[in-house]
Amino acid sequence: MSRESDCREDVRKLKQYADELERSLDNVQTLCGTDTWKGPKSERFRREFAGHKKQIKDAVANARAAIDRALKRVEKEEEEKKKSGAGK
Repeated sequence: MSRESDCREDVRKLKQYADELERSLDNVQTLCGTDTWKGPKSERFRREFAGHKKQIKDAVANARAAIDRALKRVEKEEEEKKKSGAGK
């Protein structure tokens, strides 16, 4: 496998994990809703979780952007390597 194909496989896995994490966050929010959990502790949890969820979603978005930048960098390096190898 080339470096580019290895990177693409890593990107695929990382995006899959990010999707799973986002689904898990949504599931937790659904499970801790006011219909399933009542009382002061539930209210406190929902408030705190809302803040944590935003931080996690922001981190996932930043990770997705970093993944895309890394893949583009690897693609560019591989293309440059092909060009320099073709000229020899």
